[in-house]
Amino acid sequence: MASAALCALICGFILAAVTGLHAEKSQCHSSEFWSSDLGVCVSCKSCKQYPKTPSCNTCKPTEETSDVWKLAAITSFSVLGVVLIGAALIIGVMMHRCKSHIRPLREPIEETAGPLYQA
Repeated sequence: MASAALCALICGFILAAVTGLHAEKSQCHSSEFWSSDLGVCVSCKSCKQYPKTPSCNTCKPTEETSDVWKLAAITSFSVLGVVLIGAALIIGVMMHRCKSHIRPLREPIEETAGPLYQA
């Protein structure tokens, strides 16, 4: 009976250790891995600096986010702004020319010698 209790006790310790280790590993986020040396979850970003870390192969490869779309958006909006400002300037110049254009008089002006006229 004592040997059965001792066996149950040893099996319980082993089961508790394995369960505890599994619980610690499962607490890591998807962007982390469990480091058995440190006993903590380590970010997968450290694998870029230290690629020979033993558990780095458990990390999912992440693609670098490209900033090309930001550059394209800035460029296209800048070009659009220049085009709109240019169009506004051209329209303004054309309207100013139309309104300030000197038109010939249709009727001649009569020159009269009034009281202000002194010859």
